[in-house]
Formats: sequence, structure tokens, C-alpha cells
Amino acid sequence: MWWFSLGEVVGGLVTGALLALLGAVVVGVVPAVPAVTIWAVLALVLVAHEIGLVRVPLPQNARQVPPEVVDDGGQVGAVRFGFEMGTGLRTYMTSALPHVVALAVLLVGGFPAGVLAGLGFGVGRALMPLGRMAMPEGTWDAALDRRDRVVRAVLWVATLSLLAALARP
Repeated sequence: MWWFSLGEVVGGLVTGALLALLGAVVVGVVPAVPAVTIWAVLALVLVAHEIGLVRVPLPQNARQVPPEVVDDGGQVGAVRFGFEMGTGLRTYMTSALPHVVALAVLLVGGFPAGVLAGLGFGVGRALMPLGRMAMPEGTWDAALDRRDRVVRAVLWVATLSLLAALARP
């Protein structure tokens, strides 16, 4: 499980760094006020999507990482599987929140913000299986089901507040 989690963190870092590199081009071309405005409008659309007011197709590869990845064997297979999960590019995304962060990195962030966002995504992805492993069988899902709405709301408010505070003027 630890190798899987390491792969998730590294995958998140790679994705964050790539988004930051692309964002460096956008930040150099799009003035600050329009970039922040575009991000804010898109963030509101994604919040509306999250609470069910509108439906927008989110970029994602809505399928599971194939078992052949794990079949590479041992630690290598676990790291590779975790890496693919940590990038967010080859799995289901159950929330629009990572898309809001990715847009912030692209439109208003810089390289450090991208790396931190990627690290946060990878660590967040890694915490779920580690938390599930630490609890008795079946209790993680039941606990998450009971608290899902509160957890989602807290994550959205905290993330949007942080991004708004860090957005370039």
C-alpha cells in the first residue's frame, strides 16, 4: 500500500508541475484581471455542477486503471498504479474540485502553486486508501457516506478561499 501511495504523490507532483508549465505561458499572455475573472466564472460553473444545478462534461478518463498495470508485479506495479491514479488522468473523478484547482494553476498560479497543488492532490489521493486500510473492514465507506456532504462542503470552502486569497490581482 505504501508503494501505491508513493506513486499517487509522485503522479500528483508531475501533473501539478506540467499544469504550472502550461500556466506559465497563459500567465505571460493573459492579463491578470481577465485571468482571475475567467477563473472565477469557471469556478462558479463548477460549483453549480457540484451541487447539481447544471451538468457540464468534465475532462476525465472515466474508467478504471487496467489490472495489467498492477500485474507488472510487486512494488513496481503498485507505484505505477498509484502514479496513474495520482495524475488523475486515468481514473474517475468524483468531484469537480480538482478541476477548479487545475484551472487556478493554469490561469492565475505559478510554478510553486502548481507543485503544491499537485502535491496536495497526490497526498489527498493517497490518504483515502491509507485511511481505509487503517480502519476495520467496511467501516471507512460507512463513515464517509455519513459525512460526505460535510467533507465536500469543507473541502470546497477551504480550497476556494485559499485560491481566492492566492489569486494574482
